[in-house]
Amino acid sequence: MAMQRTLDEVLQRPRVHAERVLIASDVHVGDRYQGHDPELLEMAMELARDQDLVVLDGDLADPRAREREVEGLVESLQDLSEEARLVVVPGNHDTLRLVRRLRRSGIPVMMRKYEERRGRGCPPGHEGPSLGGPEWLEVGECRFLIAHGHEPCGELRLEPQRPGNPVAEASPMPRRDQLLDNYTCREYEMPDRLEEIARASDADVVVVGHTHCRFLGRFGGVLVVNVGTTACPATCATCRDPLNVGNVCLLRLSGSRIRAKLFNMREGRVVERERVRPRRRGD
Repeated sequence: MAMQRTLDEVLQRPRVHAERVLIASDVHVGDRYQGHDPELLEMAMELARDQDLVVLDGDLADPRAREREVEGLVESLQDLSEEARLVVVPGNHDTLRLVRRLRRSGIPVMMRKYEERRGRGCPPGHEGPSLGGPEWLEVGECRFLIAHGHEPCGELRLEPQRPGNPVAEASPMPRRDQLLDNYTCREYEMPDRLEEIARASDADVVVVGHTHCRFLGRFGGVLVVNVGTTACPATCATCRDPLNVGNVCLLRLSGSRIRAKLFNMREGRVVERERVRPRRRGD
């Protein structure tokens, strides 16, 4: 019953009270092409048990993952949901079959459906529709926007991105109508694009993933988080920074300040820090 109440609260009344928040993204269970590191996922789950709220921002499992791998993921999330509030927003790898299974297990999933599957970058084996955000969640006095990054630009009234880094320019992969291009890198176009998303979101915290390139920063009163990957060893194709892999973001929310730490589990240390004062609203 406790898990069902959590599901109802998140889906019907999207406001939760939390001071300690963990953000993870791009787990890729069962992904034979990009890889999955079960030890990193286990470490993230252990850290998550000490939090009030856990946000999983997409690409939990590959559509071709084996049954035992999916079952292990679902069981881990069930166990976690007994100790912390859990919110999932799916990514371009996640299927409707996986979402239904999560929801049957009492795990809250917030999402939208996009019928144009291939244009959203879904991998082979994905039967469609494409699933994702953006979704808004009120956490105490803070407003979170959660989008994996493959969602249509029109969701935030943005134009398609035109990345100009060398890897993107040399790639034969077509440009897609996505909030974040696959090759968006923090050393090139990511800061400008994330600032666009932050300004369009009316949020205090913007959470994205998808690029496998980490970013922690602020634009005005908006904190922006991309952990890179939590448990997928495939790092950003442009900067190839190994510290893009094995990250979670830990937030501490108070009435007047948000403190954020990007924690790398492989290194066992904080690699980025940020503080921001949320914007005050009349409501």
